[in-house]
Amino acid sequence: MRSDAQRRVARRGSPRAGSCRCTLIRRVDRATLGDPVDVGENPMYLAISPATGVLGIVHELADGLVSTWTIEGDTVAPFGRPGATGSADPCHLAFAESGDLLFAANYSGGRLSVHPVGPGVVADAALTVDFTGTGPNASRQLSPHPHQAVVDSARGQLLVPDLGADRVRLLDLALVPAALDHDDATDIVLHAGAGPRHLVVTGDLAVTANELDRTASLLDLAEAREIAWFPIGDDLEPRGLGCSAIRLTRSGVVLIGDRDADALRALRLDTEARTLELVATVPTGGRHPRDLQVTHDERFALVADQASDSITVITLEGGVPTEVVATLETPAPACLARMP
Repeated sequence: MRSDAQRRVARRGSPRAGSCRCTLIRRVDRATLGDPVDVGENPMYLAISPATGVLGIVHELADGLVSTWTIEGDTVAPFGRPGATGSADPCHLAFAESGDLLFAANYSGGRLSVHPVGPGVVADAALTVDFTGTGPNASRQLSPHPHQAVVDSARGQLLVPDLGADRVRLLDLALVPAALDHDDATDIVLHAGAGPRHLVVTGDLAVTANELDRTASLLDLAEAREIAWFPIGDDLEPRGLGCSAIRLTRSGVVLIGDRDADALRALRLDTEARTLELVATVPTGGRHPRDLQVTHDERFALVADQASDSITVITLEGGVPTEVVATLETPAPACLARMP
């Protein structure tokens, strides 16, 4: 595919203001940033339905909200009506394959909420699951903190990394939208203090980016167990920020944002040996790389450096990052959503 790519960028703002900015990448050394669009309070994460093209946004608030939007060119317009998650600080969302439901991970509230999607539909939570559990990190794991929702179509389940309880929650989607049940006994339990934040799926394996101990875990989804875990880099003194976003390239390279190093890390996944090996580290030149995306042709990675008000463009060779080729200025980017 061409190296052109269109992105929606969530900018984190004050609790009373927020905007969504469209970023159009025409070439690696030049970009056009669209005008900000007011989408409500504190937009934190974006998802675009491959089935419908609808944009979903979670608003990280004490009383969490979900909103949906249509995208036509550089125009963003309301689709449904904003709805409540019934929980605190939603930080991630994912669409069901059909595009008519949204799954939201509510970090502080310890809840997974399910929301209807449709023109004019109020997106209030229709189903909820509240998690329990803790971890050994006294400052970060006193309660559950679901950080992401990933639809695992091959097994008909929802995967929810829980940073607060060192688990990947497994929720059966068979009865959705009528019901959504969860049993702690089915969860994948990770090593103590890992703090799983986000994950990617490939075949029967998943790879988690573990925020708290700066590792990446390999999970066997067929057997629902952690196989092993690997450091993302031990070349620095941790600052307590750890891993952020994770992506997997077609060439089998796992890309992870490292907020301690302000860098993009690359680990090669060997699915037969079931190992991860660190193969590259590229400093972004910015601060606090919170999210990242890969262009469709996998020639470039884009990294949202939230604390330095910038987006970094990094070249990829065979999925491995090599060098920074451009930096775009935009206030506090928190999320990058790749257009289908």
